[in-house]
Amino acid sequence: MYSKTEAAYKILKESKKPLHVADIIKIALEKKLIKTKGKTPESTLAVDLLLENRRRTEKGAKLRFVKVGSGTWGLTEWK
Repeated sequence: MYSKTEAAYKILKESKKPLHVADIIKIALEKKLIKTKGKTPESTLAVDLLLENRRRTEKGAKLRFVKVGSGTWGLTEWK
């Protein structure tokens, strides 16, 4: 099992294109990369991605994720 952010990174890297959080969660559950009991895993993932970016910014570390639209995320390494 992966954390939601690790699963998102793996899925985005494999897809090679930005995806909406709902699609990331759907793929993660289909591939059994994550387990979730919550009613809104898409919202949880969106918050987790924002928090990871905030933490990495505070530490001066390189960001992995970039928000490219409403609920849609990609990887900074694609730039």
